[in-house]
Amino acid sequence: MRQITTILFLLIFQALQSQTVTIMKDPRLDMLLKKQAELNKEVDKLNNKTGPGYRIMVINTNDRMKALEVKSRMMSDFPEEKSYMVYQSPYFKIMIGNFRTRPEAEPLQRKIQEIWPTGIIIVPSTVEYKPEKEEELE
Repeated sequence: MRQITTILFLLIFQALQSQTVTIMKDPRLDMLLKKQAELNKEVDKLNNKTGPGYRIMVINTNDRMKALEVKSRMMSDFPEEKSYMVYQSPYFKIMIGNFRTRPEAEPLQRKIQEIWPTGIIIVPSTVEYKPEKEEELE
C-alpha cells in the first residue's frame, strides 16, 4: 500500500511539472502602459511646485506655546508670507517665507529683525514655488 501511494504521488508530481502555462498578452496593453506612464510624468511635473530654496527661521525653542505665539504674530504681521512650524525633537522651529534665493529673503529678514532683533537667520529648505514665479522661469 505504501509503494502504491508513493508511485501515485510521483506520477502526480511529474504530471504537474510537465504542464506549462502560456500567457497571451495583447500588444495594445504595452502601448496603454507607456501612455499612462507619460501622463503620470506630465501630471507630476505640473503638480510638483516644490524645490530647493530658503526660509527665514524666526525662533527655535522647546516651548510649544511660545512657538505658537510667534507663529500667530508672524501670520498677523506678514500675512502675505506663509508661516511654518516644524518640530524636530525637542525643538519647535518657526519659519516664514518661500524664497528661491538668499537675496530674495534678506529684505524680509530685516523687517523681522525690527520685531525680534536676535536669532533671525536664513536657512536652506525645500520651499513651495508660487505659480507666477514658475511661469517666469519657463
